[in-house]
Amino acid sequence: MQRVALRGLCIVLLISGMSSGQSLADAARANRKQKGAAVPTKVLTSDDLTATPPPETIQLMPGTSSTGQGTLVAPGRGKHSYQVILLDASRFVNGGTIHITVSVGDGESEGSFDLYPQGIALPGEGFPNSLANAVNIRSDAGGKISYRFAHGTVFQFAAEGSWNSKAGAKNTYSFVVDVGS
Repeated sequence: MQRVALRGLCIVLLISGMSSGQSLADAARANRKQKGAAVPTKVLTSDDLTATPPPETIQLMPGTSSTGQGTLVAPGRGKHSYQVILLDASRFVNGGTIHITVSVGDGESEGSFDLYPQGIALPGEGFPNSLANAVNIRSDAGGKISYRFAHGTVFQFAAEGSWNSKAGAKNTYSFVVDVGS
């Protein structure tokens, strides 16, 4: 009889323990509602899943030229929306002169191109303070950028539509780059 009573007591204690656990959770929910504390919710979007890829890097080699291409978009007057390609001239330990010949496609926007050092944040608006540039190159036309540098380095070659073009207007471009002495 004592055994049966002991088992019965254990069962009652287990059941009451489980129900008090549920009551504790219910009490916590009620407490949050009473305090008006909103539980922050993180909504994942495709932006969270697709991080901005690093810029393309072109390794520049002595005695050779390299090519590249892209699409540019006019950002609107006074603004910048650069497409950046890194030009790695670090193999030129004694420096040289970088020569970039650009050709703009037959699209709606003119093209503007700026050469910046690596590691600086590119401007989002206002007049750029680039190392060298070729700006307002008309459709189906070309331009040149040359810049003398003292030691091996990496450049940011930044392309965008011209401020003279309607915001959002697009075009394509291609370029050839080499380093001379």
